[in-house]
Amino acid sequence: MSSRALSSISLARGVRSSRGRMRIQKTIQSKAFILRNVGDLDRNHLEEEGNNEEKEDTIPRVLRLNGAKSVVGRVSSSAVNLAVGVATVSSAHAMVDLTPDGKVMVTDLTSTNGTYIDGEELLPGIPQELTEGGEVIFGDEHCARFELVVEP
Repeated sequence: MSSRALSSISLARGVRSSRGRMRIQKTIQSKAFILRNVGDLDRNHLEEEGNNEEKEDTIPRVLRLNGAKSVVGRVSSSAVNLAVGVATVSSAHAMVDLTPDGKVMVTDLTSTNGTYIDGEELLPGIPQELTEGGEVIFGDEHCARFELVVEP
């Protein structure tokens, strides 16, 4: 099985071997997820300077959820690893956590324009589960609306 199809998360657990030594390791296999942009990418409602066609490439079509924690923000930085280059996305907009039991949790980081899961606005600081096929909006339904799918 490819590393793209499954990711492993090790949890510490003591197990005695036949020789009396403690072995510590338990591995849980979990699905690899992506957020696929399902917005219409229309920027006409935004008050941005410059040519909109040049800015199209700053709107990602896919965000890969690599690692246990990811931060969504306007510009990639040491703190933001999922950049969505849209003015309505805050500099540190939301956190996406992959839990050991295979859940995807989204937490709004007191963003200016809000984070929504399936149309419901999240309260800042309170994680909410995003299920497979569910939609999350990071501030802008046209440019930053993503569907959670299992990576093929």
